[in-house]
Amino acid sequence: DTSVLLIHGFGCSTTYWRRTITALTDATRFTALDLLGQGKSSKPGRADGIEISINLWAELVDLYMKDNMSADPSVVLSGNSLGSLIALAAATGDFISQGPKIVNEKIKGICMFNCGVGLNSRGIANEGGIAKKVIVNVIFIILNFLIFNNIGLLKYVLENVVTPELLKDTLKNLYVYEPENVDDELVDSFYLPAKDPGSPEALSQIYTNDPGATPMELHDTYKNTKLAEIPIHLVWGDNDVVTPLNGGVGQFYVELAADTSSKVSLDVVNSGHVPFDDNPNDSNGSMLRWLDHIESKA
Repeated sequence: DTSVLLIHGFGCSTTYWRRTITALTDATRFTALDLLGQGKSSKPGRADGIEISINLWAELVDLYMKDNMSADPSVVLSGNSLGSLIALAAATGDFISQGPKIVNEKIKGICMFNCGVGLNSRGIANEGGIAKKVIVNVIFIILNFLIFNNIGLLKYVLENVVTPELLKDTLKNLYVYEPENVDDELVDSFYLPAKDPGSPEALSQIYTNDPGATPMELHDTYKNTKLAEIPIHLVWGDNDVVTPLNGGVGQFYVELAADTSSKVSLDVVNSGHVPFDDNPNDSNGSMLRWLDHIESKA
């Protein structure tokens, strides 16, 4: 049987997988992780020798599988937004800086609930030409100098500006199908970790560190590897304002799914950026049908 490893997105935690966990409970084994620096996980910083990156998280996902899922015959990595990109990096071995890219052979597929472009929005510079790259990088140099490298300012914002009410209003912009799913449990899962002592630096690192490879770059770099051999399924909200389907990453996967020679499939559902918690019936149903399909092909 295939196990599922759930990897959350930016600022999130295992909590928002609650409806996916319910859907998977009677279907297969599963695990959900709080990434280092996020959710209930510890939040070490540069003083502890930690530089947050997509590849650091991908390496930790790989280590988790080796340490805790060694008895599982096969594993599907499932991510949302940033978590989808981490799943791709883990499945390609992109996090391995020296020696051969030895991929965990247990990885049987990837299910992505949309996909982010990078660790931070600087990754959008990689989508365009030279002019766009220059403009975007200049903007981020200014923002980093004024805001994101200012740990004191970020600490003040997290402690005094971020409130449960502000978070609830923000999250409702991401939940367009069923805004009422933005309840106190969900809000607390964002609010409480933001108050942890290490959160300001973790936030600063996420916004200022290297964005890493884009999904398009990973597919191009590893087109002749296992990434082209394993099935990849995407569930994308038609009203996603964070990673819109008509954006660079969305259109890349639309085209890839339309290519009959690829092993990529795509379902578009009525939802926002968090389809599995916003419209759980359609989104998690799509995932379960795909899991059944790849099991039948095994």
